[in-house]
Amino acid sequence: MLSGLRQRLAERWSQPPAEQSEEHRVLALAVAVAEELESMPAAQRQVLVLRYYADLPIREIALLLHVPEGTIKSRLHTAHAAMRARLRQVEVI
Repeated sequence: MLSGLRQRLAERWSQPPAEQSEEHRVLALAVAVAEELESMPAAQRQVLVLRYYADLPIREIALLLHVPEGTIKSRLHTAHAAMRARLRQVEVI
C-alpha cells in the first residue's frame, strides 16, 4: 500500500532542483514520510497512523491496542524521532 503511494508521488517529483516549486517541496515531504512509514516497525507505524491520520487521542489508541498509555507515548516518541531524523537526512526539514 505505502510503496504504491511512494511510487505515485515519486513519479510526480521530476523537476530539476533549480526549478523546485512549493508543490515539489510538498511532494518531497510526502515521499519522505511515506518511505519512513514503510521502513519503521509496525508498532510505531500503527501508533503514528492512528494518532495523526485517524486523529485518535492517546487514551483511545491505548484502549484500541490493549496496551498502557505509556507504551503508546513511548512508541510515538520513538517514531517521531525516527521520522524527524529521516526528514532531516533528506533535507526536507
